[in-house]
Amino acid sequence: MTDSFEFSFKGLEELQCDLERAIKKAPAQAEETLVELAKEFKNSAKEKANAKMKPHKREKDQKKKAIGKKWGHKLVDDNLGATVLVWNSARHFHLVENGHQLVRGGRVIGFVPGKHIMEKTRNDYKDIIPERFEKMVDDILKECDLN
Repeated sequence: MTDSFEFSFKGLEELQCDLERAIKKAPAQAEETLVELAKEFKNSAKEKANAKMKPHKREKDQKKKAIGKKWGHKLVDDNLGATVLVWNSARHFHLVENGHQLVRGGRVIGFVPGKHIMEKTRNDYKDIIPERFEKMVDDILKECDLN
């Protein structure tokens, strides 16, 4: 005696539509979240730099050349994914970040340790970034009725 089982699924078309909608929405939402995180990262690094740097007395034209004014970010999108670059374009930022030898009169008299502003900010964001992307995925699933 052979028993036969019959399966019927209802609502698979709705699930498929919801999944397709979520898949279409995810890349744009991910880029938006990535840019928001980059802006927050940049502002946090800028605050750290301003707190760590000694204030210098500058003339009119020199004021624009301070490390605090030279921050930027850019979204780089290629076929594999998106990346955001955050940088400081001050000519001497690498010296402040990594440290440098102190030279007076052509002689090395010491070493100025680096402030490691970007490294410290990156360490602060190690936990924040995954949380924000998990929240983004949850929001997409909720908007597409997949929660």
